[in-house]
Amino acid sequence: MNPVLETRGLCMQFGGARQVSALSDVSIALHEGRCLALVGESGSGKSTCAKLLTRMLPPTGGSIHFGGNDVTVLRGRRDLRAYRSQVQMVFQDPFAALNPAHSVQHHLERPLALHKPSLTRAERTERAASLLRQVELDPAATLRKFPHELSGGQRQRVNLARALAVDPAVIIADEPTSMLDMSIRLSVLDMFVPLKRERRIAMLYITHDIATARYVAEETAVLYGGRIVERGPTDRLIDDPRHPYTRLLLAAVPEIGRPFGTTRLSVEADRVRAISRGPGELREVAPGHWVREIAA
Repeated sequence: MNPVLETRGLCMQFGGARQVSALSDVSIALHEGRCLALVGESGSGKSTCAKLLTRMLPPTGGSIHFGGNDVTVLRGRRDLRAYRSQVQMVFQDPFAALNPAHSVQHHLERPLALHKPSLTRAERTERAASLLRQVELDPAATLRKFPHELSGGQRQRVNLARALAVDPAVIIADEPTSMLDMSIRLSVLDMFVPLKRERRIAMLYITHDIATARYVAEETAVLYGGRIVERGPTDRLIDDPRHPYTRLLLAAVPEIGRPFGTTRLSVEADRVRAISRGPGELREVAPGHWVREIAA
């Protein structure tokens, strides 16, 4: 199956005389009805990757392909708008992502007015109500509310509904639950699974919490220092991690009965990070399971 969206050797450098490499040779593929989790600590390059995929930033190297076409060459406002209608973003902060001066109805009908101008006002309103039902919110109780009247979980559901409004082929969810209470994180993540399957959307789920990848993603790529150090089927990668940095991330996941910070890997975290920065080759260690070599 051909990917809906893929990157080939994607690179991003910032700065002038002193260059800082945020991404280096990143190749990922998103497929219809499936989710790829991009996992890593803060500063690993995850959000930079999302900004490149949505063309908020132009890459300094490599290419991005949507439907087989190179979209890194897009420049005109019309072409970029058409592309962004197909590749939608769900942002990390559900509070900042919604304009407090506008109602939920406005937030949902605005993209419909921009990208589906043939719809009548009544059709836009009905579509907005349908979107809220898809994210398990009651339209009668929600449409006319303002963001400050919603909980964090409700706001993130509205953000997801807004992303779905224009029938995208791809959704990029950048840490969609990191600012929510633990009690509602799983309920928000649970929405992604049926939406992905029923609407055949390709998803990129960006997170620092590798444990949550199992809930939503068939495949996982682990990013460190702007490079993918391990990628493969999610269950296999979590149950049998081969790269020391992946094992470090898993060691940081709290477990009942295990005091935090007592594992050997957590004690040696700096050493693990140091040996994980190298540009070694990715090698296939099992079908579909790739691991980056580290210096001896």
